[in-house]
Amino acid sequence: MAHPLILPSEIPWADIKGSSLEELLYWLFESMGAKELEWRIGGKGAGTSDQGRDLELVFFTPSPDGTLSKQVWWVEAKGRSGTVEPSAVRDAVLNAAGKADVEVLVVATNSNFSNPTRDWVKEWQRTNRRPVVKLWERTELENLCSKNPLAVVRLYSKALSPQGRLEVAKSRLWDYATFTDEPALERLWRERSSIEVDEQALFALAASELANGDLNSRAWAAIVPDNVLAAALCNGLINFFYLVLRASERGYRQEPIIRAISYLLLASLDRFGEEAVGNLLASVWDDVDGRSYTPEMRKIILEPVAGYLQSELKDVCAKKCSRVMTDLEILKDDELESYWQRLRITETSKEKSKRILTIEKTTDPCGVGLDLTQHDGCPLCNDKAPHEHIDAFIGIVGKVITYRKNGA
Repeated sequence: MAHPLILPSEIPWADIKGSSLEELLYWLFESMGAKELEWRIGGKGAGTSDQGRDLELVFFTPSPDGTLSKQVWWVEAKGRSGTVEPSAVRDAVLNAAGKADVEVLVVATNSNFSNPTRDWVKEWQRTNRRPVVKLWERTELENLCSKNPLAVVRLYSKALSPQGRLEVAKSRLWDYATFTDEPALERLWRERSSIEVDEQALFALAASELANGDLNSRAWAAIVPDNVLAAALCNGLINFFYLVLRASERGYRQEPIIRAISYLLLASLDRFGEEAVGNLLASVWDDVDGRSYTPEMRKIILEPVAGYLQSELKDVCAKKCSRVMTDLEILKDDELESYWQRLRITETSKEKSKRILTIEKTTDPCGVGLDLTQHDGCPLCNDKAPHEHIDAFIGIVGKVITYRKNGA
């Protein structure tokens, strides 16, 4: 069963009126691939006259002969507390009908249209071929938001379901060559039992961890079935040029993308064995949407992928080797001991511990001069609510600054 991307109850539909509704529609159409998208008012004050529409945009549709036909859409936003009045829809339809180039009119509302209004539109459409009139009420908007979660995340991120947040993470990489931040990765990891990770999502999560997070704490490859892991590795290899060039064009790092492929290669070797992965690497280039991967192209792809994996394993292996001593090339000291956790879910990779061990010797005086008895604990270590006595807290901070600022 498909996971919902949006939690409609978390979208404040009653408050989405005026420019808020127009902005939501703007980003929805942008996500849907609209071109020449123009917001007539812009959401600021009265603006200039909208001449009968709030948004104007173009879709290009393919014709039977392979050419593209330009289709002009007008959009009117009708934010209401109750049902949209019939006269508002009639005026919008007649206004658009007076423009010869308008092919589609969308009247959208955060509430509902009455049955008489829908009946009037059907009757009018029966005798008028153009424009095609679409009535989008709350249910239609909820459906469109579910299909285009990036439009919602710009405005109402709380309304995203766990699956919706995963779709955003996937889209950030594959559509925009950007990486998901660590707080979002941590939240998705906590919600991993309620999300369905496909091959593109797995690749996006791995690349984002290598860019912003900690792959040793969140072993994403360990939570997916065999077919998803294998498909993610294949996807990364055959889309190598697309991904690195897209990142380069947008000024983002290529390294996390290449290292993500290395990680998936490592995880696949661990799970499937050398022979199976060898066969996969030999056949993955065959018949990829009509594209031909020459031996030179395969070398260009595999050289950095294998190079990163080799350097990582050199760092890990040499640490405990009596024969070889070498400086770390890629990994950091704190990554060495936990490196293999990226292949399996362990207690430490489920979630970082929030516990902090503090030992206080109450017989010694406070190092910065606070007047503490043997029964008083250090306020910096033990006070859980400094905001409740802000004046005293400010005094404590002042003393700490005085004593510690210059290294005392």
